[in-house]
Amino acid sequence: MSKPASPPRSTQRRPENLWANDVKAVLQSVDGLSANEQEACKLAGTSDLDTALDALSRLVPIVVIKCGAQGAIAKRGKDRFHAASLSVQPVDTVGAGDSFNAGFLHKSFAEPTFRTVLNMAMRPPASPRPVPAGTEAFRDRQHR
Repeated sequence: MSKPASPPRSTQRRPENLWANDVKAVLQSVDGLSANEQEACKLAGTSDLDTALDALSRLVPIVVIKCGAQGAIAKRGKDRFHAASLSVQPVDTVGAGDSFNAGFLHKSFAEPTFRTVLNMAMRPPASPRPVPAGTEAFRDRQHR
């Protein structure tokens, strides 16, 4: 009896790259991509972050790469951006990327400049959270 196939996991954990061509085809139909460093490099087929940003920006109009303590980099058209991370002592990093994405999308609808949007997106993942486990702290209005 054969072992059942395990469900797909995130891009950085699929060493066989079975998804790579399908994902690149799909990316040509989306407006924006937000990935972490490992995901971006895996998608672009490189270990160099700048090369990954350039390669992905040829497929997607807006590319944002979350770089943990180094902040985030982005490219929209020919314009490159960097947002520094905020200095905090993390309680738990689970959900920090999702919090960044939520902040980025929220500000995308309200702010006039891309640079402001990227900088503001750094705030939710860096906000002091009294509880671990990602977005749980945001149930409290003062942390939103």
